[in-house]
Amino acid sequence: MSELPHGDACCRRIPITARDINGGPAPDRRAPFVITAPGQYALVEDVDWVASDADARAITIASDDVTLDLCGRTLRQVHHPAPRTVADPGARPCRGEVVSGNVGVHVEGRRRIVIKNGSVVGIQGVGIVARDCRQLDLRDLSVRRCGGDGVIDTSFLCRNGGIFVMGTQHTQDASNDITFASDVRMLNCVCSENTSRLDAVVTLGALVLFCDNVEVKQCVFNHNANTSAQPSGVQFNVVGVDFVICRNVLVEDCEAHDNTSGGEPAGFFAWGENYKFLRCRANRNHTLTGNRACGFNISTTSNLEMIACEADGNYNANPGASADGIRDFSALGFRIGRAVYRALIEDCRAIGNHSVGVNAPAGGFALHSTRQVVLRRCAAVGNRNASGTAENDGLAAGFIASAPLADPEGGVVGGEDNAFIDCIADGNTVHRAPLFVQPPAPPVDAGPSRGDPRKGAGFLLAGQKDARIIGCQAANNDGKGIWLRACARALVEGNTLSRNTLYGIENEAPAGLSAFTGNRAHLNGARHRHNYVGLPAGTPVRKWTLGSRPLPGPSGALDNLSIRLP
Repeated sequence: MSELPHGDACCRRIPITARDINGGPAPDRRAPFVITAPGQYALVEDVDWVASDADARAITIASDDVTLDLCGRTLRQVHHPAPRTVADPGARPCRGEVVSGNVGVHVEGRRRIVIKNGSVVGIQGVGIVARDCRQLDLRDLSVRRCGGDGVIDTSFLCRNGGIFVMGTQHTQDASNDITFASDVRMLNCVCSENTSRLDAVVTLGALVLFCDNVEVKQCVFNHNANTSAQPSGVQFNVVGVDFVICRNVLVEDCEAHDNTSGGEPAGFFAWGENYKFLRCRANRNHTLTGNRACGFNISTTSNLEMIACEADGNYNANPGASADGIRDFSALGFRIGRAVYRALIEDCRAIGNHSVGVNAPAGGFALHSTRQVVLRRCAAVGNRNASGTAENDGLAAGFIASAPLADPEGGVVGGEDNAFIDCIADGNTVHRAPLFVQPPAPPVDAGPSRGDPRKGAGFLLAGQKDARIIGCQAANNDGKGIWLRACARALVEGNTLSRNTLYGIENEAPAGLSAFTGNRAHLNGARHRHNYVGLPAGTPVRKWTLGSRPLPGPSGALDNLSIRLP
């Protein structure tokens, strides 16, 4: 390796030059650059790296106790080699025709590793890969425009993109035991504009797979894309940051905006146990041709906490969205499920998430086959599905708790003990004419839309048991304020329903008795009878027409109040 020039700010560290990375004194050999001893290493100049083959790595860390400081400089791959392909991609567990991928910085099976302070750009494959490491710090990094025609095999899928941190699942026997990477920190990193066009490949800003004790703070995962409409095998083929089978994860002050796909995009994806998302934002993630798009997708997770997060303007412009076998949603701000167990979602908001999908709902928050999920002080405003008609499933609601899924071993998964407390659903609609549309407005906003208010609600609960809706407000929704469908043992207490176009509360086809107490319904539909529809016989409803005295008789806190204009 070359000597650092006198006076360089990184002079106390071992220098790395462009010539070192491109093969040393004999660059025609294209020998890989490998760090084999502990120490602090510094990149002393920008590097245009020419890979020797489609699986080459620019820098490999093969020692514990290494700090790699990029010193504000850029490692860039140029002259991408032709990728290796297979003739029959469908025969591989990791589908897709490309079977090769370059890596900018690679480390495996090491401890006490720091990679910091610089850029990795244009890698055909993955920018930075850390596999089976412990005590790993990734700080102040920008990883951009990676992916392209390269992939790496990540146990059960081919993926490409920005930063990948992974443990290992052992598939040699039926146990499928996992060795978790652990003690991982990703701080102030940007994973942006990582793109691909490959079919059956997931393109990511960042991947955190099989990891324990993870902190991701003040990071940006924006403008990642894959134009392919071919699914990856697990629905989503673009995600800003993807946490898969991880535990003990804190994600704080991060954003995942404008990630897009020909298939199915999300801002944040998470699966595992013990997650906390604090002040994170997932806006404008979208698809023009795929089945689903959402800000946050949390699935198969126990012990979830989401505080002061937002998901606004995520959309799906495909009229046929969610026409596959799983018609759970077409566009959402927060998708919680399937099989999320024990969660608190507090002070979060979902505004203006929208779709034209005729086959599945759009909305702000949706619980799919969940148990013991509590939403408190959350707001869903202006979410819509422009295709909701009586003949299709193009529903729209601010908050949705969907019918639980069948369990392969019998019974159902979830759909129990979910609660909505002090939440607001306002202006969610299936019937909207856009105020103005000018190019390059997305197709989902083009032209007037006319939906059926029977397919809209502020709160829609389907097939739920022991649900609670307490102290909430549902106003100005196109359809119903609170819509219970085939529910049992629900408690609907102390809610305010105002100016919803069809009904205040509808209890449709109940699967058992529910309690409705202390609600106030004001100016829903056209008559008193539109304020409450389908409540159990004997439920006290006190009518009060403005300008006249209420009906005589004693009143109590259990009375539901129905208010109409004269």
